[in-house]
Amino acid sequence: MKDEEIIKEVLERIVPSKEEEEEIERAVSEIEDRISIEARERGLEVEVMLVGSIAKGTYLKNSLDIDIFILFPSGYPKDEMRDHSLDIGKEVLQDWKIQYAEHPYIRGKYGKYEVDIVPCYRIKDASEKMSAVDRTPFHTEYIRKNLKNKNEVRLLKQFLKGIGCYGAEIKVQGFSGYLAELLVLKYGSFRDVLKNSQNWKGKVVLSLNGTSNISFPERFVFIDPVDPSRNVAAALSPQKLEFFIFAAGEYLKNPKIEFFFPRKVAPLPLNKIKEEIKDFIGICMPRPDLIDDILYSQVKKATKNMEKLFQENDFAVAESLYYVNGRIMIMAKLKEKKISESKVHMGPPENKGEHVEAFLSKWKGNHNVIKGPYLKDGRWWVEIRREYNDAHALLNEKMANLNLGKDLNKLKSKAKICEDGDFVNEENASFWTEYIIGKHPWER
Repeated sequence: MKDEEIIKEVLERIVPSKEEEEEIERAVSEIEDRISIEARERGLEVEVMLVGSIAKGTYLKNSLDIDIFILFPSGYPKDEMRDHSLDIGKEVLQDWKIQYAEHPYIRGKYGKYEVDIVPCYRIKDASEKMSAVDRTPFHTEYIRKNLKNKNEVRLLKQFLKGIGCYGAEIKVQGFSGYLAELLVLKYGSFRDVLKNSQNWKGKVVLSLNGTSNISFPERFVFIDPVDPSRNVAAALSPQKLEFFIFAAGEYLKNPKIEFFFPRKVAPLPLNKIKEEIKDFIGICMPRPDLIDDILYSQVKKATKNMEKLFQENDFAVAESLYYVNGRIMIMAKLKEKKISESKVHMGPPENKGEHVEAFLSKWKGNHNVIKGPYLKDGRWWVEIRREYNDAHALLNEKMANLNLGKDLNKLKSKAKICEDGDFVNEENASFWTEYIIGKHPWER
């Protein structure tokens, strides 16, 4: 297919129809009315505001999440704001749950739609100090005022979804919807965003209306036009940035609809997966009831700390993985699960007097020494006994002191050490199949 044909088909699949637009507008109007009635009954002087992609007209056909903010006066007590907004949300929505950001908020169902009802402060001037939540209405207004080519944003969002780079949450660490909108504002079209990404080398600082006085630490920066002290791309990981640049280049060379809608992989039989999954070891535990941002933050921390434990004890880690669904699996693929019982430790050159003295003092008579210290080729050496040469024994011994994160640490009594086939089940067969195949989403 040619690029133009691909774009036409993608738009047909992601742009909501007139009927769908009218249906969601009715739902939004009903929700806003119900919130306003509940607020009046409580004697509250608040503003009810639709924000996010639906308000901006950049939402995708099959991604209909409604975000409604309740704006309280700036001096309103935070605890009262929280309590009122939660109570209102519980009255308006079904199957609700309390979520947490700067302010607790309610997520629930209204008909077929998932809805967030979020409290924030009504800030009159964007230059005032404010939280990320309080800033959101300014983002909505900025995009509504300045963005004309909304379908170009939709194309970019779907492309990002297709390659696994959409979403600023910790689980993904990709591009937020607002960042996608700003990139289209900056470059003009979906295709021009892809083209310009090929020039994002080294430190990149983008803006729409001038520079900022702040030196941002991130390698990729898009200065928020609403708040120049903020980098809109702060949540974007270097890995997701580099993968987007790579995927954009591949699409420009060979456009395929699979960049937007990758084929689903048929899971391999479990016995075939188990044949391929070798030299893996790690921790399996039940999944706690935490919001995703907190959960994935701790899972990533646990994965990193387990990898560090293996490396500090001379186990070469080929790669680290994690999988979260009904349970949590934290995994390391090792070059070897069992290593030699001893290792040769290099000391200083023989002419480095003070260093030699310290080396000999440390190792002479040490109960872990198997051979030496001895001189070889003008340098001191010593062969020492490893404390651990079995990865399972190491993890079993050190699990109690391994920092998995605040909430995961509490589940250690329910955790167990898993290896190879222990990690494989029907629930994660697709995950392992994609891992074994090892192809990019658009190549499957």
